[in-house]
Amino acid sequence: MSEKTLPPEVQQLLIQYQTLRDHYARIETELRVVEAELGEIDNVMDSIKGLSDDAELYKAIGHILVRKTKAEITRELEERKELLIIKRDKYRKQLEFLNKQINETENKLREALSKYGLTTPRQ
Repeated sequence: MSEKTLPPEVQQLLIQYQTLRDHYARIETELRVVEAELGEIDNVMDSIKGLSDDAELYKAIGHILVRKTKAEITRELEERKELLIIKRDKYRKQLEFLNKQINETENKLREALSKYGLTTPRQ
């Protein structure tokens, strides 16, 4: 066997490992976006909390501003927040599951490498 060619079993595990890591990174990015939006919603809700109920509020829709009541804005923000919390929780569960899969695949990869007399540095 050539030193440059890895056994098919190892190649397959490497591809699987990289695919899992890529998927983990994508989900992690999505989670950060959702958490940032949740933070924005909390900031806006804190900002309008002290306003009177008849205060004029405007919401940007595309390139125009639309007048909304405080109650309408609050309801929309709460609905959006509920949806984002569901997404956040889903992403966290996915990351937890992917992390387990990554660890299992990494262990299988180490075993396969040692089976062929190849070694990797421990992290």
